[in-house]
Amino acid sequence: MTNRKHKNKYIVMNSEKDEMFRLTQLRMAQMTQLAKNGGVQAAMTGAGPNVGKKDKGSKNKKDKKNKPNPCQPSKKKEKKPEKPSTFVADITPLGEKKDSTLPMLPEYHPKSVEAAWYPWWEKKEFFKADPKKVLSGEKKMYTMVIPPPNVTGALHLGHALMLSVEDAIIRWKRMKGYETLWLPGVDHAGIATQSVVEKQIWKKERKTRHDYGREDFVKKVWNWKDEYGGKINNQFKRYGISVDWSRFAFTLDETRSKAVIEAFVRMYEKGLIYRATRLVNWSCALKTALSDLEVEHIDIPGKTFLSVPGHDPNKKYEFGMFTHFYYKVKGSDEKIEVATTRLETMLGDVAVAVHSKDPRYEHLVGKELEHPFYADRKVIVITDDELVKMDFGSGAVKITPAHDPNDYACGKRHNLP
Repeated sequence: MTNRKHKNKYIVMNSEKDEMFRLTQLRMAQMTQLAKNGGVQAAMTGAGPNVGKKDKGSKNKKDKKNKPNPCQPSKKKEKKPEKPSTFVADITPLGEKKDSTLPMLPEYHPKSVEAAWYPWWEKKEFFKADPKKVLSGEKKMYTMVIPPPNVTGALHLGHALMLSVEDAIIRWKRMKGYETLWLPGVDHAGIATQSVVEKQIWKKERKTRHDYGREDFVKKVWNWKDEYGGKINNQFKRYGISVDWSRFAFTLDETRSKAVIEAFVRMYEKGLIYRATRLVNWSCALKTALSDLEVEHIDIPGKTFLSVPGHDPNKKYEFGMFTHFYYKVKGSDEKIEVATTRLETMLGDVAVAVHSKDPRYEHLVGKELEHPFYADRKVIVITDDELVKMDFGSGAVKITPAHDPNDYACGKRHNLP
């Protein structure tokens, strides 16, 4: 008998007739018995109040027998005998049609299935375009050009996706009755190719391109292209693309070079393009100019040590630190202070710019300065509010049009040499 309080009243509970209490007692008795028999884990993982019944009890005993004992070493699973491979190497002679009457293998082997077809397609010239059929009006023309991959690289998944879509289009047009031309080729990759070839000949022969001279070095580039460009062509063929290999193009070959020159001359004659003097990105390591696309610009917040191509790879050099020096005003004892992170560029200075509203330099605008190394160099003080910040540094900026894009623009605005 147990008393419990409910809504401020005491209710007498008969423990013998309370079903929940009875089940709890039964559960505790089961757990006590299992603990004595070493079966606590079994009790905690699913033995219910009806565990004593014959059907579920026998099932639990069976599960317990089948459950692995962590204290005993597990039995090693016997390896199933491997099925013998059904791969059969293709024996079709090169350029001959594959015998498709042979029984199909039970498993798919790409190497076996894809073998022999492409050499036969090439031999039969299925993808070769015939311009006579277009000129005679027999067929309509449909042409595509492969975006040429860089000869320095290798084809990847992106190329596979692009080529699959283009191949589907050109084959569809061919089936529609068009005279199709899908033009293959590779790109010379510009300075990247030159860099790769230079590194290769230096590694093998300890020579530079200057040791060879222009003509012999170009031959080296062509030899390298024939070797590595051929690898890309083999990848093209493995993809199974239906291109006209008789028209394969390299963007540096004679035909393409003449076409590029002709195109630029025509555009120049029509006034669509012009020639002018511009800044170039000079590579101290390659000893050549680089396009803006091949230059990586970085911002340096302050004193920074960086490695420099063409110098000791184990050393780093200081960048981002200002060097202050003075220009003397001609005909007086006055000086004007400037600062630069590239002191060597002062050899190309042609002016010093100040802000038009800076009272410190108002009386110096238009006056000439003495260059410490070039006595006949005319270096003048100019105003350029676009370039100069009064509160930055000394408020005076040295101008080197041949070195910096901002200085170049300033030189254009003020007609500096």
